[in-house]
Amino acid sequence: MMKKTTYVFVLLLLMIQGVLTLSRTWLLSHELNVTILSGANFLLFLVTIFSARLTANSFTNPNLQASVRAVMLSFMIKFFVLVLAAFIYIYIQRKAVNLPALYGAAFLYVLYTGVEVRLLLRALKK
Repeated sequence: MMKKTTYVFVLLLLMIQGVLTLSRTWLLSHELNVTILSGANFLLFLVTIFSARLTANSFTNPNLQASVRAVMLSFMIKFFVLVLAAFIYIYIQRKAVNLPALYGAAFLYVLYTGVEVRLLLRALKK
């Protein structure tokens, strides 16, 4: 199950990086820092792989509460890692913060979380 999940997330990472690379000029003309968005994409990829593995491992536990705790923990880990990264970026940049890149990172968070939930629910049904 984790091989398929990892494969899907690698594919998602590569697709997003491809779109960012191909539309780099257009995004830069709209004042979006592509480097920040690419970094957020990679960070979310790593954290999502970790949280999906954590949640998938909890499915083998006969205690249903373990699965619920794992889902909540993975959500919190992913959320706080992204928030911490955003605060570090804001602290370093001060006045030169690129808000469109932060909004894009928030969108990527929702996208990765949605894909993760969909894959884990499908795995739970099996």
